[in-house]
Amino acid sequence: MVLSGESIDARQAQQAGLVSDIHPAALTDEYALKLATTIARHSPLALRAAKQSLRLSQEVSLQAGLQQERQLFSLLSATEDRREGIDAFLQKRTPEFKGR
Repeated sequence: MVLSGESIDARQAQQAGLVSDIHPAALTDEYALKLATTIARHSPLALRAAKQSLRLSQEVSLQAGLQQERQLFSLLSATEDRREGIDAFLQKRTPEFKGR
């Protein structure tokens, strides 16, 4: 596709694994808001670490990426948000992450 310049439709992109979901244009905003709301429920620290790992994975070797992931996991395991996530799960309630 990149080299040939051929266009593909949404269904072909999904079959190739380039997109995960397809929605009618009329529902795109609704789906985007639902996805953003779901993401916003997670710990901001964990989201930041996940984004950092994804960006880094494009620039370094697998070994270096895995090392970075271990370091981030270690840092996240010492946060208040981690404890809040565990407590909320055990108490069957929605976590209230503070980004600490």
